[in-house]
Amino acid sequence: MEKNFKAMVTIFIGYFLLSLFSNTLSPFITTIKSTYNVSSYVIAFIPSVVYCAALITNIVGAKLMPWLGIKNGLYLGIVFEIFASLIIVFSKSFYVILTGYFMAGLATGMACLYLSTMLSLLPQKYQKFSFANACFGLGGILILPIDRFILKMGIKFNYTYIIHILLISFYIILVSKMDRRTFYKSNSKCNTSFSILKNPMILLLCIAVFFYVGAEISTTNWTGTFLKKYYGISKIEVPNILLSFWILFTIGRSLGDKFLERVGQLRFLSISPLISILGIIILLFGKSKLQALTGFAIIGISISIMYPALQGYIVQHVTEKNIPSASAVTMIFNNLGATFLTYIIGFAGGIKITYVFIIQILFYIYIALISVYYRIFKPGKV
Repeated sequence: MEKNFKAMVTIFIGYFLLSLFSNTLSPFITTIKSTYNVSSYVIAFIPSVVYCAALITNIVGAKLMPWLGIKNGLYLGIVFEIFASLIIVFSKSFYVILTGYFMAGLATGMACLYLSTMLSLLPQKYQKFSFANACFGLGGILILPIDRFILKMGIKFNYTYIIHILLISFYIILVSKMDRRTFYKSNSKCNTSFSILKNPMILLLCIAVFFYVGAEISTTNWTGTFLKKYYGISKIEVPNILLSFWILFTIGRSLGDKFLERVGQLRFLSISPLISILGIIILLFGKSKLQALTGFAIIGISISIMYPALQGYIVQHVTEKNIPSASAVTMIFNNLGATFLTYIIGFAGGIKITYVFIIQILFYIYIALISVYYRIFKPGKV
């Protein structure tokens, strides 16, 4: 098997396994709350801990990349994941499991950073960013029935992490077979510098990533509540609607690379935000359940490959020596959006839920404008 193709497949498997691991938490939140007898306020702290830990290793991992090297950095993320899983499996108190999830956040941030950088360093024909994100989405979809089965069988939720230990141990074998020279002939070329953000194009597109992530997360966090409040959709129907959204979203990403090759990343980014705004308008002003679901579906389809398009354009418009830096800052702005915009938008939604979607419209306008600008004034490589 050709080494670049083999590396690409190994990276896809890494995205999938990492998604299984990182998405195991959400379905177990209620179970953790009742098991350790903590308040809703305290349990809500866990996702924040995970996001902050991931952001920490995004930043620290980027700075350590020249010293660690690409492959060793991924190994370190895997070690974090194994330690996190062991802590969660053997935890007897809430504060121990909180420590475990902090370690899980460190693992997710480190592994995501290095997997993304590995993919960015492959030849362009193997840089299938959309399919890699589809693999992550697939993991998020499949972990839900697995977690439900664990709970239904009366198995302790933390024993789920034994499965993750076994899977990631298998993945270590796959990673060990990757040739380091696939990414760099020498680790001396693996340099990262945040000074790349001094370039206006990189900074403005990273801000677009920041806004996109806030829009995506707020869509999934708040649409269910909106549908219940304004369209009378029952809480029993909402999980199935959200699952359908994620399936549609993941299918879009699985087909996204070929589509972007034909259409072009900036052309897509100039049009898709406007289609997303149309979906929001239908969702906000629709009069029937069908119209609401149509608007939601339009949003799901139109945003599904926005992030891969931004990620690919940034990485493919820098010189080879700046690829690790470009990949790192893209991932950091991704986690910044997840960490901070989620709560800012959540605060706005607490005042009035329609504010969530109005903020999203502003984000999409920014993405469209900056994409049109760089379509007209074609930048050179940084």
